Amino acid sequence: MNRKFLILLVLIFSSLAGIAFFSSKETSFLLLDASDLAANPAQYSDQNLRVRGFVRMGSLIREGKKAKFDLELNDRTIPVYFTGKSLLPDAFKEGARARVDGHYENGILMASHVEAKCASKYEAGYVEEK
Repeated sequence: MNRKFLILLVLIFSSLAGIAFFSSKETSFLLLDASDLAANPAQYSDQNLRVRGFVRMGSLIREGKKAKFDLELNDRTIPVYFTGKSLLPDAFKEGARARVDGHYENGILMASHVEAKCASKYEAGYVEEK
């Protein structure tokens, strides 16, 4: 009886460890700045990315739920295509600080989620960063 219990316990723990390991790969993101991605894009081609930067002025083109824009930081720019799987936030506009989740493919960051920071709350800190 004791042997069966140990085998069952090992089976349960190995199953839970396998679930935790494989599910974390699908939901984990590598956080980087737009300038880092622009400097070495080939290094990040097969990863889930969370990229921070500012929406470049004059680059935002909305196409229904989808959008195209450039994310920039430190004079480096990354083109972004937002797939429209979620809604764009109300605070999302040109010049706003944004965080984009997606993957880098064929020179474009394919974004499935976009978050915008409210400029009025954090204006003093962003002016110093920019």
